[in-house]
Amino acid sequence: MNLIEQLKKATELQIAGQIDQAEQIYHKVLEQDPNNIDAQHLLGLIRGEQDRDEEAIRLIEAAISAKPNESAFHHNIAGIYRRLGRLDKAEQEFRKAIELKSDYGEAYQGLSEVIKFEKGDPIIDQTVKQVQRLDLEDKVKSYLYFAAAKMHADIGDYDTAFRCYHSGNTMARRKFPTDKHRQSVKDNIYIFSKYYFKGRPREGLDSDLPVFVVGMPRSGTTLVEQILASHSQVFGAGELNEIKRIAQSSSNFSQIKAPYPHCIPMLKQGAINTMAEEYLTQIKKLTDATNIKRIIDKHPLNFLNIGLILMMFPNAKIIHTRRDPLDTCLSCFFQHFTQGQDYSFDLNQLAHFYNDYARLMEHWQMLYPGKILDLEYEKLIENQESESRRLIDYCGLDWEESCLDFHKTRRTVKTASFMQVRQPIYKSSKGRWRNYRKHIGPLAQILGINLANYEMSGR
Repeated sequence: MNLIEQLKKATELQIAGQIDQAEQIYHKVLEQDPNNIDAQHLLGLIRGEQDRDEEAIRLIEAAISAKPNESAFHHNIAGIYRRLGRLDKAEQEFRKAIELKSDYGEAYQGLSEVIKFEKGDPIIDQTVKQVQRLDLEDKVKSYLYFAAAKMHADIGDYDTAFRCYHSGNTMARRKFPTDKHRQSVKDNIYIFSKYYFKGRPREGLDSDLPVFVVGMPRSGTTLVEQILASHSQVFGAGELNEIKRIAQSSSNFSQIKAPYPHCIPMLKQGAINTMAEEYLTQIKKLTDATNIKRIIDKHPLNFLNIGLILMMFPNAKIIHTRRDPLDTCLSCFFQHFTQGQDYSFDLNQLAHFYNDYARLMEHWQMLYPGKILDLEYEKLIENQESESRRLIDYCGLDWEESCLDFHKTRRTVKTASFMQVRQPIYKSSKGRWRNYRKHIGPLAQILGINLANYEMSGR
């Protein structure tokens, strides 16, 4: 294959998530052509996925030097700067991407996430003009609508903001199988029951290395991880997909070839230990530090797999973050998730997903009394030190003052809460739903909330 064919093949592999194979091809291309701009840029993106951010920046900067008017290069390096908390550089590069490509929807949204806008900022009118264009694809307009929504929310025009969020979500064209998900929740409740555990011997590893932070997205999971990861003996691993992958492969260890969780009752002897050892092997690879006593896996949707987690690790610490349901749902609806969370693009689906989550968490709490620590987001921001101490104590660690200065901890944050963990705790996100009260009647109804009573209660 010539260089063009090699790059095409590598790009296809990269899009498919096969980054190791793509990386090998990029190296071969760069051996033949050390200054190949596309290979430098694309390998830089892989380095970003691998958390080798400084190398990623070096590679993409080299591509920019050779081809300074390529808007995608500026947009992609801005994303890396954003994750690192270098927000001034991120803003600069997002603005450059927009300057080079006036309809770059993702760049507008990226910019909207790293700064707070004020009335009269010309970028607001510029974004609105782009949204009104008839020649743009829905996917592009979706990003533009999310950016316009954030801008209008910043300047206090909440009605316009909500309309833009609604349009942005609609134009994303994301679908979610609500009925299938609800059945999965029912299956978990049925399979993982007190009757099931009566006849099964205790299994799993005694390791207390893993700590799982679960809950709805946008409920404070990233903040909790950042507080914990500010402790010298804790490593924050971010959102790992290992538990989901192990759950999906568990039928390979079962005497009946049924999908998870139906295969769980017929797992072969020792299967749980094997799965637990596999998980520990993977997470231990994530850090070279020798003093680490706890590794945080903060994938919120691991709330679906708590039964399996506690079979694998009976001593595991599980922290469940809870936030006001209206604030939680709106925060999800206002976030353009790049991957997954398809339920969040429709308020009715989102409300039903929340109800299913709450039902399953109630089941886990009854099944494992005292095993799961509930932490309320609102209490954490009102009583930072006492709640942070409770977290550290639950994890079996000695208190360190650095946990109060979590915003000073330098680490890559890839989730939508990258801004929150870069600054001290603030309270402006509490009661955010009040700004959108006139628009959320159907959401509240599905959640079983009477808005008038709710408002009077001070929530």
